[in-house]
Amino acid sequence: MQFFFRYSAFVLVLAFIQVTLYAQSLSSYGGSAIESSSEKAVVGTSFAGSWEAGAMLGPDFYYGDLNVKKFLPSRSVSFAGGVYITRQFTNVIGVKGELLVGGLNGNRDYPDNTSPYTVSFKGAFFDFSVHGVLNISNLLSPYHEGRKLFVYASLGLGIDVWNSHRSVTINGESFLVDTNTATRAALVIPVCLGLQYAITSRISAGVEYTVRPVFSDFVDQTQGGFKSDFVNLLSFTASYRFGSSKKKLNVQEYPYTTPVSYQPQPKAPEPIPAPVKPRIEIPSASEVYDYVVQICAYSKHDYTVEWVKKHYHVDLPVIKESENGLNRYIIGQYYKDINVAKELCDRFRKDGIHDAWVIAYQHGVRHHVVVY
Repeated sequence: MQFFFRYSAFVLVLAFIQVTLYAQSLSSYGGSAIESSSEKAVVGTSFAGSWEAGAMLGPDFYYGDLNVKKFLPSRSVSFAGGVYITRQFTNVIGVKGELLVGGLNGNRDYPDNTSPYTVSFKGAFFDFSVHGVLNISNLLSPYHEGRKLFVYASLGLGIDVWNSHRSVTINGESFLVDTNTATRAALVIPVCLGLQYAITSRISAGVEYTVRPVFSDFVDQTQGGFKSDFVNLLSFTASYRFGSSKKKLNVQEYPYTTPVSYQPQPKAPEPIPAPVKPRIEIPSASEVYDYVVQICAYSKHDYTVEWVKKHYHVDLPVIKESENGLNRYIIGQYYKDINVAKELCDRFRKDGIHDAWVIAYQHGVRHHVVVY
């Protein structure tokens, strides 16, 4: 058990280091432009409700009576692979089922005897385990669309089935010493720390290290000081996410069709050649008008939506409207209540976005130049 605690402590320390580095490297782009939890809940994508299927492959490392006090030893390396599927209940918590098959290999020299010899074993294992998965990145900072790198940990419980045989090598000649190599089974409790990179919104690649104590002293067909043998795994993963991964919005997404040209407010009164229709008083809660917050507009630059979101530190959906050489950037949702739009606009202005204002639309057409 001391061996198990020692390597479990190693995984926990490594997790703490990764989490600390991740927390220090978060950019301001990761923060939300809306601070209240109720408004955060209605925008953005999410892991919640999605599924992830993947495959894993890498070397496995045996530790036990025939390999004592060695870390990643070359002579006890085999290879293992498997498949897994994860159900993500929230952005932080999920459950993973995993099937794994691999080889077993280990040996130990006894040079101090009158006749030096080497005891070795070989075999194969198969196991099935269920893991509780904790997304550490999303736990420390709420998930947002721009996040690519995730640190996660898992703790599992499963059954390990193996078949192995032991041999002794003396003066270069090997002798099989086991007559009973029946298939055995025991509990396994995998403890994992992993790193995953989202290549796209669906496809990810990663690497993980799993400490896998098998609660039996017969994996290596040798009984001794280790009450539990270990078959740890360093694996490289590839996965595909499917199913629902969008938060349900409390507001409808605005269609933004048929945009009209932008008419900025003049800084000083100018003669107007044609009479201007007086501004219509708009009720605070309207069934006719939709209120939209515009962040900025450029006539000489054609910036991407990603650049505008990053430059203004906006973590909300942004829509780009272009008309007659003018590019407008608008928050991609509308409100029926103008007071809600005003509150969002005030927060943007407080954060330094002084060009933010509220625009009214009617049936998808820009109706007023500036409402607020």
